[in-house]
Amino acid sequence: MNCANSKWIFGGLFTLSACSLAVSTSAQIVPDATLPVNSTVTSNGDIFTIEGGTRAGSNLFHSFQEFSVPTGKEAFFNQALDVQNILTRVTSDRISNIDGSLRVNGSTSLFLINPNGIIFGANARLNIGGSFIASTAESIKFADRTFYSAINPETPPLLSVNTPVGLQLGSNAGSIQFKGVPAANFFFRQQQLFQAQTLALVGSQIDVDSATLANPDGRVELWAVRNAEVAIGDRGRMELASPAETADWGRISLRQYSLLDTSGLNGGAINIRARGLTLQEGSGIYSVTGAFGQGGEISIKTTEFVDLLGVSAAENYDFPVPGIFTTVFGSGGKAGDITIETQRLRIANGSWVQSIINGTYDPVTFAPISVEDSRSGNITVRAFDVEVSGYIPFPTGVFFPSAITTLVLNGNRSESGKITVEAQRIRLIDGGRISTDLLGLPSLDFGFGTFITAGKAGDISIRAAESLEISGVTPTGVTGAVTSSIQPFVKGEGGNISIDTQQLRLFNGGTISSALAGSGKAGNIQIHAREIAVSDPAIDRVSKTISGITVAVAEGATGEGGNIRLESSSLRVFNGGQITSSTLGNGTAGNINLRVNRIDVEGISPSLPDGSQLPSSISAASTTNANAGSVNLIANSIYVRNGGQISVSNSGGGNAGNLQVSANRIQLDRGGSLRSEVAAGDRGNITLNTDLLQLRRGSAITTNATGTATGGNINIATNTLAALENSDIAADAMQGQGGNIQINTQGVFLSPDSNITASSQLGLSGTVDISNPNLEEQHIPIVVNNNFVAEAPVIASSCLNRRNGQQGRFVATGNGGLSETPDNILMPYEVEQVRTVGQLQSRRNRELEASNPLRSNYSIQEATGFTVSPDGKVWLVADSRQYKPAVDLICGK
Repeated sequence: MNCANSKWIFGGLFTLSACSLAVSTSAQIVPDATLPVNSTVTSNGDIFTIEGGTRAGSNLFHSFQEFSVPTGKEAFFNQALDVQNILTRVTSDRISNIDGSLRVNGSTSLFLINPNGIIFGANARLNIGGSFIASTAESIKFADRTFYSAINPETPPLLSVNTPVGLQLGSNAGSIQFKGVPAANFFFRQQQLFQAQTLALVGSQIDVDSATLANPDGRVELWAVRNAEVAIGDRGRMELASPAETADWGRISLRQYSLLDTSGLNGGAINIRARGLTLQEGSGIYSVTGAFGQGGEISIKTTEFVDLLGVSAAENYDFPVPGIFTTVFGSGGKAGDITIETQRLRIANGSWVQSIINGTYDPVTFAPISVEDSRSGNITVRAFDVEVSGYIPFPTGVFFPSAITTLVLNGNRSESGKITVEAQRIRLIDGGRISTDLLGLPSLDFGFGTFITAGKAGDISIRAAESLEISGVTPTGVTGAVTSSIQPFVKGEGGNISIDTQQLRLFNGGTISSALAGSGKAGNIQIHAREIAVSDPAIDRVSKTISGITVAVAEGATGEGGNIRLESSSLRVFNGGQITSSTLGNGTAGNINLRVNRIDVEGISPSLPDGSQLPSSISAASTTNANAGSVNLIANSIYVRNGGQISVSNSGGGNAGNLQVSANRIQLDRGGSLRSEVAAGDRGNITLNTDLLQLRRGSAITTNATGTATGGNINIATNTLAALENSDIAADAMQGQGGNIQINTQGVFLSPDSNITASSQLGLSGTVDISNPNLEEQHIPIVVNNNFVAEAPVIASSCLNRRNGQQGRFVATGNGGLSETPDNILMPYEVEQVRTVGQLQSRRNRELEASNPLRSNYSIQEATGFTVSPDGKVWLVADSRQYKPAVDLICGK
């Protein structure tokens, strides 16, 4: 066993140490006698020289009874330099074992077909100037539709001068295997160097076990199929030539830290076709691009599945993270794209699909070396089911989550590629992520506060025709997420997130986020879904942010936060679910814009690790001098219940955003609230435009201002307003002026324990103005009572009590505000209370109740509408069908 020194570069370009393990074989290279001019084999030490064969034009034909290369030996095809293709077949029933080297003169391509199977050992090597096509096909097809067959060698061949254009695989085609050296990971294994323009392996099944297969800057084609014809195009490109429904696809697997690597100055392309592809036990597929290189695409297309299963044994784990990668090392380069098309994609146990721009540190000064003017590749996934789940399941200090990601690491003027995922169902669970990020290395020579990266993160586009589910965290508290971020030490522009699905569910830490932790402008989030549910938050231990649908500017960050735009038929935010825009830094928070048929915000979260609980919330907030964003809602119905809240706030020195709601129905119940809070700035106005506004059981609409801030205004336009059972509408302040409350309505229902106030404890109070834009003041009914009965159409029978020939009169005044005349005393809280029906009945008119023309069993009931009498008066009624012209229900002068 012979071991050599190793060196490696993070990301995928490796020169690795190895321990050679020979494959025992006694097989040799034995020509048959089926050609007009037979092949000859001469041995000189460790070299088998192959000459002769039959030539037709630029094609040279060889035919062997057996073809195997023992360990440490070399098979050298010594052909004329003007030969373009060497076509080699094995006509016996023996498998070819290649554990030595294959070498060809010049730039000639080599074809090796053996229908029985081909095994490459740990010492297998290629040194071929052209392409190498190894296949278990039964024949090679030419452009003139003739075949060179390995299963009918007795038939006199029609040796073609035409170019080989395809491989014909039968129903009994054998498999292709690579058997390498077991290793803890592919850092510690020598590469099996297969140097060729194109390395094509086509068999019924391809298994790579403990092998590191490298074709620097070359193209790799892996095809697992039988009973099919595979076409060979220009530059070794392959595609299916027979009808897809007749092809019998097989599996391709990489096991035990196997690696397929085309890294180089450009990075070669990799094309994989099969029924299924499995990467397990730390295996990976890499293509790395150098400075000014143009990386080749990694394209994977399977009919059933792609399983990227990450790491499966603790003793075998070491960096790097396994999976599928394209990478740029060096300025001016572009990494290759990654495309995966399959029925089911499963990414688990810390596996990644990633394209990255990779800067590093100077090995002497340890200063960051940025990659300039480069671009990582795009990642495209098309599948029926996509699942990204879990993390590397072993305690290594960091539990790397499974992910689909593009990344700029220490790049200047560089851009990460975009991510597109299209499927019926998508699940990100237990920390699984889809992300695009700008990440900088701290500048060790200039300090940690220097922004050393400038660039743009790619966009994320997700289309899930049926559902998108995001939930769960890693053991170290990394939440499952779709996320775009600008990390510390980075200046740049974040990627936008676009999601289109029927059903979106975020729970137990599930997150969709755009974050700014460095400097620049964060990306926006746009969601279109039929149903959306957000619940059960968790705190991400890395970013310290709360899960949900969030746009955030982190502490110390500068710039501008992203916006949230959401359209849906149904939005449910419950059990502490969060839809938030926030800033803890020096950047302005983004806005939240929702257009939803029905919005439900209800409940509080289970206890978080610190023991706290969060109300379910749609909110825009700031804790600094930076301005908070606004919340704009357009809906048919909005329900805020059981402690849920919709809010805008700024507890620092900046302005709060505004809360604007337009809906047919707004109902607050059991502590539900619409809130605005500001500490030093202004704004924080609440504007509601609705047919029905109802507050019940301790609910509230408030624009409170602390410190010297001015309270926000509350503007309400509604047909009917009801504040019942200790529910309040308040625009209050501490030291500054209270806000103003403007209510335009057809009717107000206010219980005795509910209040409408616009006060200031130490400053000037605001005003409360309740008006009706359509009717004269005397036709505005303001009715107050808690006792409603279904059968009674009468509203406030005390309106009908007459004394001295005059009707009773309700008076509603603002609580606080300026005095009516200079000699009036300005009261700090309330000038005059709203008079309720109960209060009126307890005064002068109680003795007149007996003269009420209505039946004695009629009692006060909540109005559900209004009607207009023939004389033009407006009636508030519980049932418009019970209109009684003889009874005047209007409370007038």
